[in-house]
Amino acid sequence: MSIDHYENFPVASLLLPRRLRGAVTDIYRFARAADDIADEGSATDEERLAQLATFRTELHRIGAEPGTPPAPGLPPLSDIFGPLAQTIARHQLPITPFYDLLSAFEQDLTVKRYEDDPTLMDYCSRSANPVGRLMLHLFDASTPQNITESDAICTV
Repeated sequence: MSIDHYENFPVASLLLPRRLRGAVTDIYRFARAADDIADEGSATDEERLAQLATFRTELHRIGAEPGTPPAPGLPPLSDIFGPLAQTIARHQLPITPFYDLLSAFEQDLTVKRYEDDPTLMDYCSRSANPVGRLMLHLFDASTPQNITESDAICTV
């Protein structure tokens, strides 16, 4: 998968410190691929959920054994999860934000309309907040106050 798939990643990555570009690329590649499963192509919702379940299984494995290579038999995912496993281990990133992102992408397939603001904000807390939290960890700035402020920016 190309990291310049769309959106603003190629430009934004130039603003990052060189030492973090690879890690941010690995996080982006994971999020972009999972989001594309939920939003792009002609697969049924059930097929998409099954593909996201594969992502969840692989996340569980690398979360339990940080830094390990992808499971055998997952060639399409090895380009995503191999580097991601190394990034998670190298930067001691929490695994929960990745699960939160997957939960939001799964919700894209199961919820078509939000009935009220609290349920929409719950979705936002899993689709936007995790990225902010991961960036805070990468920049060694993951304090309770920074997390609170980042969450407020990401969900509003």
